[in-house]
Amino acid sequence: MKPILAALVLVATSLTLATSASADTAPTDTDLPQTVSADALPTTQIDGVAWKQVIVGDTVYVGGNFTSARPAGAAAGTDESPRANMLAYRLSTGELISGFAPKFNGQVKDMALSPDKKLLYVAGSFTQVDGANRYRGAAIDLATGKATGFRPIFNSTTNAVTATADAVYYGGVFTSADKTARTKVAAVKPSDTGTGLLPLNPTVAGGNVNDIVASSDGSQIVIGGAFTSVNGSNKPGYGMARIDTASGDSLALPVNDEIRNGGAEAAILSLESDGTSLYGTGYNYGGAAGNSEGSFKADWKSGSLTWLEDCHGDTYAIWPTAKTVYQASHKHYCGTSGGFPESKPRSWYHATATTQDVRGTNIADDKYGYADHPGTPRPEFLEWYPKWTNGTYTSSEQATWTVSANDDYVVYGGEFLKVNNTPQQGLVRFAVKDIAPNKIGPKLRGAAWELKATSTTAGKAVLSWPGNPDKDNAAVTYKLYRGSTTATPIKTVKVDAPFWKHSAMSFTDTALVSGSTQKYRIAAVDPLGNKSLSDWVSIKVK
Repeated sequence: MKPILAALVLVATSLTLATSASADTAPTDTDLPQTVSADALPTTQIDGVAWKQVIVGDTVYVGGNFTSARPAGAAAGTDESPRANMLAYRLSTGELISGFAPKFNGQVKDMALSPDKKLLYVAGSFTQVDGANRYRGAAIDLATGKATGFRPIFNSTTNAVTATADAVYYGGVFTSADKTARTKVAAVKPSDTGTGLLPLNPTVAGGNVNDIVASSDGSQIVIGGAFTSVNGSNKPGYGMARIDTASGDSLALPVNDEIRNGGAEAAILSLESDGTSLYGTGYNYGGAAGNSEGSFKADWKSGSLTWLEDCHGDTYAIWPTAKTVYQASHKHYCGTSGGFPESKPRSWYHATATTQDVRGTNIADDKYGYADHPGTPRPEFLEWYPKWTNGTYTSSEQATWTVSANDDYVVYGGEFLKVNNTPQQGLVRFAVKDIAPNKIGPKLRGAAWELKATSTTAGKAVLSWPGNPDKDNAAVTYKLYRGSTTATPIKTVKVDAPFWKHSAMSFTDTALVSGSTQKYRIAAVDPLGNKSLSDWVSIKVK
């Protein structure tokens, strides 16, 4: 992969500069998948934090810790509708659904759809739903918005839930289920009314369970968390374990040989499944307890690693689509995995996207001393980087915490306050190019994008400008104008590269009349026609 030089002297009329492939809404390399647009679509807002979103048709169900919802564009305290830790909105419009408002008296941590898509199973720290006792486990009938008779009893917080036709699996902090000893993992019947506990009872030691997923046939579950052993084993069993749902025995999980997150300062934070592959994310607080802060993909059948996205900066959630995988995080360095470098001051990227397939190999970190995974396969980062403003609702003061998607939309939730500098609290939608407004262009404009002009040689003017990347397009065409933007540009340069490789450029305008005054302006244009312009700059030619 050939990087662009720090400064380029341009002498031809038109020039195209390309580096490593970087897909977006209109990738030049058609072998790479398109992402959704970076346009933040108007969406219902909340006054707290969203931990999970589940898409069912044109409805998005949201669970979290919040007391109110308001329309997109409304300031906090304006046009509020009471909601108690759960709500629903229209995926196609972002508008709140008025008839769905179950009341949970504690936060909702996770939700899972029943196989027939009629029920939403819920995990969290609540003890009542609509005034009726529901001890950290419940099911909502999506047709009525009311809690069903499903009422397992957990003695402490449930962090995760997943469901099959025969069982509902919970993971969390608890030490009993239905008044029977169960440590951090339990299975109950879908008809459980407090006495429907199933025999599954693995021994989970050393930390809590953060997430749980089931295989497509229901014969296995995979758990992720901060635990350090399962059924007496730490390989597998250190932060991840695969369990036979009939016997409770541990099964082989080779991906756990490579990804080791557990204990007090590291964990697997989330898991997802598309039926054939298992996906996960993690964090490591810089100690020996863990070695991964990025995301991974593994094969369900073998349990082996498919790829590892080896970024640094905790990754909270992941969602796979047919060709693209989206992450919620606060990534700041992805250099060992073919992604963006560390910057000074540090920059945070709270939403990222990669390919589904393997596109390269991770390299060693020889700069910062981070845990690394040289030689392991990696995906390719795609050019999709919306801008987020962190919130302050939780003590972590983060932006995104959760992500979900279907074929047309990607939805993020969390505690963020703005997206792309526009107020949009807690929830937001992004759409594929055919639906989105596609109005996100190169980010710098006006005085913020400084075009410099100097003249130290008779009859010549030297123009220089910084790169001006786009949030959802790698290809940007730079057009330099003299005198008028309606005239033909005196220089056109196309750069097709990820944002961190849009370096400074320069051009020497020659055959000018000595003593004359010339004015110049630079434009940056993305493939969809969005244009950013610098201010005019004037120079007296020597």
